[in-house]
Amino acid sequence: MELMIAIGYLGLALVLGSLVAKIAEKLKIPDIPLLLLLGLIVGPFLQIIPSESAMKIFEYAGPIGLIFILLGGAFTMRISLLRRVIKTVIRLDTITFLVALFVSGLIFNMVLNLPYTSPVGYLFGAITSATDPATLIPVFSRVRTNPEVAITLEAESIFNDPLGIVSTSVVLGLIGLSSSTNPAIDLVVLAGGAIFIGILLAKIYEKIVIHCEFHEYVAPLVIGGAMLILYVGDDLLPSIFGYGFSGYMAIAIMALCLGDALFKMAEKHEDYEYVVRFCDDLSLLARIFIFVFLGACIKLSMLESYFIPGLLVALGSIFLARPLGVFIGLAGSKHSFKEKLYFALEGPRGVVPAALAVTVGIEILKNADKIPSSITKYISPTDIAGTIIIGTFMTILLSVILEASWARVLALKLLGEYKPKYKEEIHHH
Repeated sequence: MELMIAIGYLGLALVLGSLVAKIAEKLKIPDIPLLLLLGLIVGPFLQIIPSESAMKIFEYAGPIGLIFILLGGAFTMRISLLRRVIKTVIRLDTITFLVALFVSGLIFNMVLNLPYTSPVGYLFGAITSATDPATLIPVFSRVRTNPEVAITLEAESIFNDPLGIVSTSVVLGLIGLSSSTNPAIDLVVLAGGAIFIGILLAKIYEKIVIHCEFHEYVAPLVIGGAMLILYVGDDLLPSIFGYGFSGYMAIAIMALCLGDALFKMAEKHEDYEYVVRFCDDLSLLARIFIFVFLGACIKLSMLESYFIPGLLVALGSIFLARPLGVFIGLAGSKHSFKEKLYFALEGPRGVVPAALAVTVGIEILKNADKIPSSITKYISPTDIAGTIIIGTFMTILLSVILEASWARVLALKLLGEYKPKYKEEIHHH
């Protein structure tokens, strides 16, 4: 794809995306579902943007956009609020995640008539169980609800991305495609390394910002650091040592600690505002690029072949796997039935599942000969890749459209009108 053509596609996405976002604002609904539909229209339906070009652009726009969204979201999160919900977040990111993975996998195997133990289904479960900060952070910036609920779901989505990535590589190992030798160590290194690096960098940045008057240059300084973290954690260290840390998680932790520290220093409030404003603007661009090109990635021929199984596994993932995971994960917790139901119905999937599905699909088709015959006698590698990609896209499409659209209505119905009690809660909005 030539540079000028790519610039043309990006320009088209921004112009149409802005118009669509404006319409969404007038209709008082989140812009994400409409951006996804716009991608489907300019991609597979009108064929203005070919799916190969959209995939190439998404490879860049996805990770870079996610950096902006994570930075903006975590930077304005208060640690004092996070402390109050941390127990729930840990349960959601362990028990809920694993139950959702297992149930999604079981449904996938049943729909495709595979043995219940087939790893193919659990690969789909691993790819689609991580919830999405790129959807939740913008949605909750518009929906007035109890910040504890918003922060719980935002934090869950930030911290379960590494889990999605690790569990996908574990299941890929069962299919004979992963380089991972010891998944337990992978998880500890990915998460532990991310926490350590995130806190360390936040401390270094805090010192730099206190001692140097960076003013408006503080925003590119922080964003550049975030990009370098992702490169070092996800590419440089794994290529040298075979182990890295989760770059996205490290970015979220760095932004959380640094934002909290700058927010508390009255004299550094200007620097804090620079970063927030810069990230807000970039997050909007990222949202348009991510969701328009995500929609445009899908091929019509694939949609036609795998639409029905894709739709069934998506519905199972949204309406069975996630709610079961939430109710089992939060059994015996302080949350009321209505709160649990809200958590269960607000778990949209997005950038990480999309990127994983495309990467895994390509990996399966490239290494079809490595997949053991015990798996391929039930389903061909082409069908594995096709159903996983379309199933994941349908899960993302449905969960984002439904859950972003009903977030406000459900919050009012299940949680009632919200009145702030603490000053940091007012600031969270």
